[in-house]
Amino acid sequence: MRMSACDRDHPVAWGPLSLPLPGLIACLAVALMMLSPAGAGALLVVLALWGIVALLQGAPVTADEREWAWLSLLIPAAYILNMALDGWSMHLLDRPMHLAYGVLLALLLSRAGLSMRGFALAAAFAALAAGAIALYEGLLLGQPRVFGLGGRWNAVPFGNFSLLVGSVALAGALACRHGSRHPGRWLVVGMLAFAAGTYASMMSGSRGGWLALPVLVVIASYASRSIHRRHRVMIIGGLLVAALAAFSASDSVRQRVASAVGNVAAFVDAPGELDNMDNASGIRLAMWRWGIRLFVERPWRGIGYANFPAYRSDAVSRGEMPAHFDDLANLHNEIVSSLAFGGVPSALAVLAFWLLGLRFFLRRLRASEAAAPRFFATAGLLALVGTALFSMTEGLFGTRPGTYGLTLMLALPAGALCHLARDNRPERRP
Repeated sequence: MRMSACDRDHPVAWGPLSLPLPGLIACLAVALMMLSPAGAGALLVVLALWGIVALLQGAPVTADEREWAWLSLLIPAAYILNMALDGWSMHLLDRPMHLAYGVLLALLLSRAGLSMRGFALAAAFAALAAGAIALYEGLLLGQPRVFGLGGRWNAVPFGNFSLLVGSVALAGALACRHGSRHPGRWLVVGMLAFAAGTYASMMSGSRGGWLALPVLVVIASYASRSIHRRHRVMIIGGLLVAALAAFSASDSVRQRVASAVGNVAAFVDAPGELDNMDNASGIRLAMWRWGIRLFVERPWRGIGYANFPAYRSDAVSRGEMPAHFDDLANLHNEIVSSLAFGGVPSALAVLAFWLLGLRFFLRRLRASEAAAPRFFATAGLLALVGTALFSMTEGLFGTRPGTYGLTLMLALPAGALCHLARDNRPERRP
């Protein structure tokens, strides 16, 4: 059996058909994520439980594993500390605790390994599935916005994670094409997956996610070190021009952008009018203003995560916020939500999670020339930076499907990188 360069860089598995069982199940969870988030979540639970067994029976924890575990537990620890002081709400604690499940998954993959090609193909399948769902619901059913198959997602996280898995698939194609007998096929798969993810994002109407598109394209281009700077600029420019042309040609995109501009202007002119909050842009501006005011009143502990529903209902009953505010799970900005609910400690935990995560992936990206570690580091950066940007208008844990996506897309590359470090074999150029 002939191995390609990307296979030689990853000695654990020589292709998607010879994945170790934990890696196979993890890739299956990613592949199913856009079609059935509940199915992906069930597989995540199975893998987390398996991770406990592997931790108890396996090799000692390495420095890389400890680094990932500590940074992943910062946000859950901030929630627990806040609730210990201001009251418990287990259903609000459940979603951030998925980062702890991700630690167990990463520990499992650190011991079992993960195929680069398997992960790249899983991301490509997820992006193509999202594009097919958008095509079916948007064009055939005539729905103005796509909410995932059968409404299994909310429109915003569906569009955001479609864009994310498409970007990871593009990065995987750039990495796996080197040394492959059919490099053109990888590029075709990567481009189709990226186009499908972008199309699903367009059809979802998730405007906040569109702002992250240029950043994701730039990060994905670093999956391959062999791309010359001129070619990298050409790839980035070509993809962005194509995406801009597609967005500009869409009537629904132009309407969404125009309505956002008009709604923001109306809110700025009369921020106290409830009618100006009765839209996606206006309610976000109102929530951010409301949350900052709460933070100013209680900067060190916030109002308490468990107390948000009571404060939210009180604001509606007093006429400060519109009625539909009572149905929202957070303030649609992770920093503002953290400041308002948990004060300075919670906000610092979120910032530390992002900064330490950046260091974790960037350090490994800069240190590697081989395809596998570069791809996994790039995929981790895409997930970390992408979800951070998405959370500026949504939140990290706003929906259960989005929480599953966040956990899986961070844990898989982190676990793979820990495995490569544990394996401790010198990198070899193809």
